[in-house]
Parts: sequence; structure tokens; C-alpha cells
Amino acid sequence: MYDCVEAIKQRKLKKIENETFLVSEKHILKARNGDIYVGLKLKDRSGIIDAKIWNNLIHLKDRFEAGDFVKITGESNYYNENWQVIIKDIERLDEKDVDKKAFLPSTKKDLDELQSELFGLIDSIKHPGLKKLLEEIFTDEAFFERFTHAPAAKSMHHAYVGGLLEHTVSVARVASMLSSNYSDVDRDLLVCAALLHDIGKVYELDPVTFNYTTEGKLLGHIIIGYTKIQNVIERLNLLKEETKLNLLHCILSHHGEYEFGSPKKPKTKEAVLLHLIDMLDSRMQPVVDAKVDESTGWSDMIKIIGKAIYAPKKSKELL
Repeated sequence: MYDCVEAIKQRKLKKIENETFLVSEKHILKARNGDIYVGLKLKDRSGIIDAKIWNNLIHLKDRFEAGDFVKITGESNYYNENWQVIIKDIERLDEKDVDKKAFLPSTKKDLDELQSELFGLIDSIKHPGLKKLLEEIFTDEAFFERFTHAPAAKSMHHAYVGGLLEHTVSVARVASMLSSNYSDVDRDLLVCAALLHDIGKVYELDPVTFNYTTEGKLLGHIIIGYTKIQNVIERLNLLKEETKLNLLHCILSHHGEYEFGSPKKPKTKEAVLLHLIDMLDSRMQPVVDAKVDESTGWSDMIKIIGKAIYAPKKSKELL
């Protein structure tokens, strides 16, 4: 149930009959020959797939919008090294008829264990101001409920319920491990920045469609997070000026380069290390979780690294 995308990509499903999807994106487009068609991105708990409506547009194109759950009839097609769905019929569903918890993709990690590790990392902070800042943010029940169920990205990495919590804990865990490997790195500052670096994604991404919210489109998670952190620091008068600047610089620079949406480039040891760890984790998660064709040993294209990977199943002959 709700895993049609994976079945299509594993070549197990050609005909699609009344299967449920979430419309992640909808666009009216023009083909090279001038024909108008509807281009979609469909989502279920097993992944995302492109889809197209070529025929009967007058009757089908206005039946639904992006963000709607729909029931689809059609067939799968492999084109230009990607799987897609050619839609023959589509009907909008009432949200009450969809089990959202079962429908949305979720982290394979235990949420309770991740939460416990997050608070363990907070407890490990010795700097009183940084520790108080983290406690103030993560013990806010309304925020923490959203944080623990939010995706970390729209599609590239950790794009599932609990993805933001999983990514945050992973980055902070590695930050704690690496902090002692390089001289004069402030471990408390680095771990604090790692735990806070993506909190703006709680407001940047819709928790169901994983699309960008208006706030996300206009401001982005870096500015949203920076503003929230700065407001808490100033409201509670938690940090001395230099510590505050160093922490906020880590938040503003964690994407590393201007072309990746970073307002500043990293200019401190902690900021450089945070950026590299964040990049490492965001790229390795899709690689580790990539679906591999057992007959060839090759995965599909992994967008965030721009290539497929080779990971043949181990056999006794190879050992």
C-alpha cells in the first residue's frame, strides 16, 4: 500500500490502476512540437516520480492542484534514463480518505532514540549560555513536535518524516567526534551550531507535500533559523558578543557558497567544519539508501551527486 513508485522503478508495475499519489508539483508545459501537456511530480511513501498528461486535457487538467491526493490510472514508461507515469485518468481524493501516516515516507531510524541522542548532545554542552539556548529552543513543545516530524529537504536528502531530526543528530554526532581531531576547534560552539543549523526548515517546508512554504520561498531556512536563534539570544541575554557572532556566523555560512544560498562563506574553523560535515551527511544519506538493481549492481541516478553508484550484492565468490 502506498509504495507504487518503488514498484514502478523496480519494473514490477507497468499498468497503474486506481493507485493513490500526492501531487507534489503541477505545471502546464509545452512540448517541442508545440503540444500542451501537464507535467507532474507524484509522491508516495516509497519515492517521487515524474508524470505527464498528454490526452483529454480539457477534462483532466482542472480536476486537481498541487498538494492534492489523487487516484490515478495509467501506465509506467522509461524515458531518457528516468521512470515516469503516463496518466490516462485522474481523480482528486478527499484527504480524510488517505492514511497520511502510512502514506508519507518516514525515517527508518527510531524517533525516540534520535530524540534521546539529541538531548544527550545538549546535555554534553558545558558552556552555560549555549546549553541554555539549546534547551530554550528544543523544549518548546509546539516547535519540537514540528521539528521531529519535518523533512530535511524537499527531495535531495532526508526527504521524509523525521528526516530533519535524523540529519540534525547525524551532523551533531559527527561534529562532536571531529571536534577533537583539529586544533583549537571549540567543541561546544560547533555542536551547538550543528544542532541549530537547520531549524528554519521547520517553517521552510510544508510537512505533507514537502514543498516550499511562502515563508520558505521568500526568506529561506538559513535566514528563518538565524532570526529565531538571534531573538532567543537577545531575549534571554545568553551570550557574550563574540560567542554570539561566531555562532550566528556558523548558521549563516553552513551552505558554504553563495550559489548554494549561503549569505556568507565560512570564515572560522567551526564554520568551515560545520559546512563540510553538513555537506557530507546530505550527500551520503541518498548514496547509502540508494536502491540498487540486483541484476546489475547499479543504482538509478542519484541527483545530489549527479551519478549512479555501483554496489553489487556481496556473494561468497567475492569473499
